[in-house]
Amino acid sequence: MAYEFRVDENGFLNPGAILEQPTLVIEELVVPEWGGGKIRLKHLSAKERDDFESSMVKVTRGGRQQLNNENFRARLVQLAAVNEDGSPMFTKHDIKTLGNLPASGLQRVFNKVNEMSAFSEEDLKELEGDFDDDRTDDSSSD
Repeated sequence: MAYEFRVDENGFLNPGAILEQPTLVIEELVVPEWGGGKIRLKHLSAKERDDFESSMVKVTRGGRQQLNNENFRARLVQLAAVNEDGSPMFTKHDIKTLGNLPASGLQRVFNKVNEMSAFSEEDLKELEGDFDDDRTDDSSSD
């Protein structure tokens, strides 16, 4: 469960219960590749997930949309990794450093965030599929 919502005695949610800020649930993940320590990960909100998906698209100077998958694992981990109080563990400035970590540990954390935030292989393929026709390197025309 990503968030805890209050329900009535019959198990129903009401608008107030849905729209009030739910209690964030944080999961811990052991990362053997990072010395066997644990990391805290939060479930992404719908807006955070939408923003991440939007960040996968970049617009060239010519107005064409291209897939922006640079450091996408590190970007997703940066969004989900939190301190004990739920505050972000990493800033956007840490993304490049995260991306330079060994792939196996970052992939383990990335996979857990995917699972927690209901990303599927189909979602990622759909994002990539939108750009299959535009995968040429047109950097010289930008």
